Amino acid sequence: MKVTGILSVLAMLAGFSGCYTATLLEYDALKPADVNIPQSVRSLVVIDRCDLDSTFKATAYSMGRTADFNRDSVLSKLAVLGCSDALLESPRFSLFIPSLHRSLIGEDLDANIRIPWKTILSTMGDTLRDAVLSFEAGSFDDTLKYTLVDGWIGVYQYEVKVTSFWRLYRISDFQSVDYRFVDTIGFDVENPAEFISSAAQRMECIKSAIYTVGANTARRIAPWWTGVQRNFFSYGPKAFTTAASRLRLGNWKDAAEILRPYTESKHKLQSAIACFNMAVACEMANTVDVALEWLNKSEKLGMEPYYILEYKPKLIRRKTELDQLDRQLK
Repeated sequence: MKVTGILSVLAMLAGFSGCYTATLLEYDALKPADVNIPQSVRSLVVIDRCDLDSTFKATAYSMGRTADFNRDSVLSKLAVLGCSDALLESPRFSLFIPSLHRSLIGEDLDANIRIPWKTILSTMGDTLRDAVLSFEAGSFDDTLKYTLVDGWIGVYQYEVKVTSFWRLYRISDFQSVDYRFVDTIGFDVENPAEFISSAAQRMECIKSAIYTVGANTARRIAPWWTGVQRNFFSYGPKAFTTAASRLRLGNWKDAAEILRPYTESKHKLQSAIACFNMAVACEMANTVDVALEWLNKSEKLGMEPYYILEYKPKLIRRKTELDQLDRQLK
């Protein structure tokens, strides 16, 4: 488990007596993918279909559309790079090696027509991969919007809505699966007049948006790391502060050993808080069933209901996520 370890003090809720103050513990947790890729696919090559079509490039030149072709080619490559970079951070494809091809020999650019398997196999070079993920096509719409925040503060935002079409070519059974996604990426604009007059600024935003779309696609097909925040009580006995320090380092086992004696404290409030902290440590260890047991014990000992009601749904949701991760990473 990766841990970033950011603690920031929160004000104690009214009615929760004693010197114990809730803090926020932030750590990185693995989230399951939205799309279940067959377990037989353990390695990928990511390609840009636009690079497969030399005929399209020649046509663009002959029709005087060189600028359009170059722009589209750059943008599609950014989607592929964004996807590749994000996939490298996921444990799902342990043998994943990104490959951005720039000089393949042409095929029909029509995304409705699948790339021939002979061409798909040629993209892998000398090493056979389990599948090829191809960015088949994409389009975007952009707009500058003025919105009110909290009903009175006006903010300008440049929105880029990207529709992307990807196709997964599986080598094991020579089958393909299509994926279409829509992402809207927003950028804050401080000087709208300057922004409107600057095509370069708008293009940089579009490039950034399409790279983000590629990364979002990777997170849909492969488990991904994201920051998770949990309430934790690090003040009171010195041991609570020490346990928090261990958790910041990802050492949940030491933290649990430090906290366990306090779960049997004769001081009921102290025991309730220690049990709550044990639930957080157990969640970080991915033992959610045990975490729920500690949280229930904390509730019975008189833990402030707000913290119980805020945390329990998150634990239940995390249990579902871990079940999904077990299937996706098996």
